Amino acid sequence: MTEKQNFLLEIGGEEIPSRFLPGAMEQLEQGAASLLQENRLGYGSIKTFATPRRLVVLIEALDAGQADLIEKVKGPPKDRAYDESGQPTRALQGFIKNQGLTMDQVEEETIKNALYVVARKEIPGRPTEELLPELMPQLIRKLSFPRPMYWQSKDVRFARPIRWILALYSDEPVRFRFAALEAGAKTYGHRFLAPGPFEIENVDQFFECLENNYIVLDHNRRREMILAQLKEKAEEKGGVALVDADLLEEVTYLVEYPVAVDGWFDEAYLDLPQEVPITSMQYHQRYFPIVEKESGRLLPYFIGISNNRFHQNIRKGYAKVLQARLADGRFFFNEDRKKPLESYIEQLKSVIFLESLGNLDQKRNRLVELSARLGQSLNLTAERIEKTQRIAHLCKADLVTSMVKEFTELQGVMGREYARLSGEAEEVAVGIYEHYLPRYPGDQLPSFTEAALVSLADRIDTLAGCFAIGIQPTGSQDPYGLRRQAQGAVSILLNLELKLGLEDYINETLDVISAELNLTAEQRQQVETSLQDFLLQRIRFAFQERGITHDTVEAVLAVPFDTAAELFNRAGVLDEQQQSPLLNDVIAAYNRVANLAKNAPGGDPDHAAFSEPAEKELFRKWQEAEVAFERAANPVEKLSALRPLKGPIDSFFDQVMVMVEDDQLRSNRLNLLSKVTKLFNRLADFSKLQAP
Repeated sequence: MTEKQNFLLEIGGEEIPSRFLPGAMEQLEQGAASLLQENRLGYGSIKTFATPRRLVVLIEALDAGQADLIEKVKGPPKDRAYDESGQPTRALQGFIKNQGLTMDQVEEETIKNALYVVARKEIPGRPTEELLPELMPQLIRKLSFPRPMYWQSKDVRFARPIRWILALYSDEPVRFRFAALEAGAKTYGHRFLAPGPFEIENVDQFFECLENNYIVLDHNRRREMILAQLKEKAEEKGGVALVDADLLEEVTYLVEYPVAVDGWFDEAYLDLPQEVPITSMQYHQRYFPIVEKESGRLLPYFIGISNNRFHQNIRKGYAKVLQARLADGRFFFNEDRKKPLESYIEQLKSVIFLESLGNLDQKRNRLVELSARLGQSLNLTAERIEKTQRIAHLCKADLVTSMVKEFTELQGVMGREYARLSGEAEEVAVGIYEHYLPRYPGDQLPSFTEAALVSLADRIDTLAGCFAIGIQPTGSQDPYGLRRQAQGAVSILLNLELKLGLEDYINETLDVISAELNLTAEQRQQVETSLQDFLLQRIRFAFQERGITHDTVEAVLAVPFDTAAELFNRAGVLDEQQQSPLLNDVIAAYNRVANLAKNAPGGDPDHAAFSEPAEKELFRKWQEAEVAFERAANPVEKLSALRPLKGPIDSFFDQVMVMVEDDQLRSNRLNLLSKVTKLFNRLADFSKLQAP
């Protein structure tokens, strides 16, 4: 068998959408690894690369052939394989013939308590060069895309039409057919700068050929080239590039040969709210704005990333298209500001929120009522509740403005700006913007309580409404972004430490929406249960993202809690105390009482009915622990308040028989254990934590 060799596969064709490429690279790597493993082919490493026009997989140090396989084949049971004289029966003879064996190749083996005739067949491994033409079409066919195309036949699907396939192993072409294409040793360079084709003699030459023909194959290198050019161009303009991570990722996969092109726009457009030109540049033109380093103030420059060598016409084209977008923005802004934000509310009646949940004006009304209820739950002053309701009243008005209809990414931003121009209080204007926060994981949160309450109201109204009409996420499907809405609500409840209980949060919402949807008591209960489970799942996810162990999360969620923030504080302390003497003592004490406590009939223990010193002592220590637990200011102090119960609990079980024949005495002792257990359960279900 020859030495290990490298294998290269390139799938080339029309430009693949940038958002498809990271997933395609991952699929290519996993698919290749899976196929090689299934076919007993070892390898050193697998590397994948992607540009808009090609997907490439490099398998380094690929075995020259399969390892030989010893396969065990089960034949007939021994009692059917031989006759009374020990001669092979027809059953055994047929088995040997079918398997191509001789009598000296069979043996006996016990399988599931029965004796069988078995044979071990040696299957020689096939050479890699013989297997690859069979495996590569399978690998390509395994790739899936969000919206694949049919172009050669209904049996062939891919992101975009494939135009060439290159496959090399041991410096020789690997011949196979896919989509009426013959794989060979031909590749193509940059579509405009060096189209090719180019004949490739070996794997190393492939990478040299692409490099020499304006293809930067490695996406990580393209990203670094883009960042370096952005830095250089922005510094020439006296600022820094505003680099959005998603835009950088998109542009990296839009080009094969990145070239930064700087340009400018009319300074008059700087009078617009800064987000307008930034949105035009980032979301519509895929440009990077330039801002002052210290102040963050927008400068009248931009940087685009071209897939071509620099030419003045590219710069002029980039600037011309941006100028048109900014002119549109100025027109919409000037038109919208001719009337106050309040006047747009009437138009919300003509915009459907969801068919079964009415229009946006109905949603606005629910938000006004719900945000007031939430404010009352927090004991806010009447003035602060009024401010919260004003934010809720205006928060959706900008959705029907011309600017937001054209630049949907500016929802909330334009509401804030139009509120300021309309003379609204600054906190109301800011709250309109912040009620959309957080928009994604890691995003900033509302900066003050009134804005946070409107954000919470908006999210839970959507969740409750969707759940009530039968819309819930299933598997990976979540077309209405309900998981994101719930995760945002959980982030606010956790990080802002609002003293808002989860049950109150849900029930206040259902009080508002139930009458509108005519929910029966049973339907309301179903929605409440489903919502609570859904939010608890999001809380679990948030805790695990913060490094809280699974056991700790389950321990704190298994017992009643008031607020999500309090729950997180409990979980954090228990996680920090893992394997500490303090937590170990509490777990040990809890485990001794919890099992028997399940048999308690219920009721308060009667101190006068206790006869043993140990049970009297446990009763007294339980009362003291109750007081200490109530006075404790944080979870560490609460945990410490439980620790003194360990000694009395140990003495109780050493000296007292609980399950006595006397019903009254037994019940009294069980009720005591139940009360002790319930005190522990005010912090966590310690049975779910690792015992010492």
